[in-house]
Amino acid sequence: MAALLLTLAAGWARAEVRVTDVRSTTENGTTRLVLELSEAVQYRKFHLTGPNRLVVDLSATSTGLPATLFALSSAQVRGVRAARRGDGVRLVFDLAGDFPSKAFTLAGDGAAPNRLVLDIAGNPAVESKAAPVVAKAAAPAVQPQVSVPARDIVIMIDPGHGGKDPGALAKGGIREKDVVLAIARKLKAEFDRLPGFQGKLTRSGDSFIALGKRTQLARAADADFFVSLHADSFPKDRSVYGGGVYALSLRGATSETARWLAKRENAVDLSHGVDLGDVDDDLRKVLLNMSVDSAIRISKQAGAKVINEMSGVARMHRRRLEQANFVVLRSPDIPSLLVELGFLSNAQDVKRLTNPADQDKVAAAIRRGIVSYFESSPPANTVVDQKKRAKPDAYVVVRGDTLSAIAKKNGTTLAAIRRANGLSSNAIRIGQKLDIPRS
Repeated sequence: MAALLLTLAAGWARAEVRVTDVRSTTENGTTRLVLELSEAVQYRKFHLTGPNRLVVDLSATSTGLPATLFALSSAQVRGVRAARRGDGVRLVFDLAGDFPSKAFTLAGDGAAPNRLVLDIAGNPAVESKAAPVVAKAAAPAVQPQVSVPARDIVIMIDPGHGGKDPGALAKGGIREKDVVLAIARKLKAEFDRLPGFQGKLTRSGDSFIALGKRTQLARAADADFFVSLHADSFPKDRSVYGGGVYALSLRGATSETARWLAKRENAVDLSHGVDLGDVDDDLRKVLLNMSVDSAIRISKQAGAKVINEMSGVARMHRRRLEQANFVVLRSPDIPSLLVELGFLSNAQDVKRLTNPADQDKVAAAIRRGIVSYFESSPPANTVVDQKKRAKPDAYVVVRGDTLSAIAKKNGTTLAAIRRANGLSSNAIRIGQKLDIPRS
């Protein structure tokens, strides 16, 4: 019994490692992440592709992680996720490319804490191939850095139903598949007119596409977001009207309406998968769960913005985001929304959904909501991301601020802030406005 208690006590002691702070800097195209630790930690790291990720396992580490960890963003790092792994924590850094990394630890010395340092190089790893040795002129002392062209944010727009599946029906022969296709085309044009965005359609005509195939098309197009358009019907009560916005829920629907709609849309439940590379089943499950959690979080944030915009131009059945287990939203790696545009069983909704001017308004509202999200959180190496980084953040000095503390809080350096604001010293005053350069 004494030996068992000692063993348990040792296990509890190992579980006390904490990540107390996280810092990041960028120099010469390399992002350095420094995790400050309460004590020395054992770790392992490895890379995964499709999409590119750096995975770091911290042994015997608390899940109480600082918020600054999840706010990390650079040219290499798109985002950070975490999950319990055994007695420790698994950190997953979503990368913008196949960037190599190095890691090492630094022991605490009283003046500084224990640290784990991660360096993510700025240029993608390239497999070297044997080539004949030929004489050539000496290379210049400094090689130019290869820049990755900025890309558009791709929005995959899915007009529901189609072909042999007409969807809901209204009086006069009006079919859901035709209504949603008309609005989907207008929504695509909205994105195509906007610099930095590109709209794509799962179907451009009257064709049938199975539910599982729709998200596969989005993945093949490297879509950043998926939005499925529908117009429902509720013949039992023709007074039911208005639109709604839904994100995926793995725990079931959030209302009776959501449960009823989910059952209708799930009539064909086809499975589809995501290539996670050569990993074991446990790791595959963890990565999928983390990917789904991240996609749902983004979906909910964008969905709230879409509802806000739609509420100004259309009648809404629900003025808050709902969640349901729609098959068409079950993409573990692409944030997605299902937008119900209205009820074809309601005469006023039919009139609005078939009116070209009202169709323009709702398409523009959905576009504004999605764009609003991506302008605040653009994917790395996109045109929108470059524009956001080119525009410095504004910061107003408050009591107790120091220039070094402001730099640390915003993930930059004291020297960078001084350069951006033309400061000759570290002196600042309360109420002073500073431009904070982006890393």
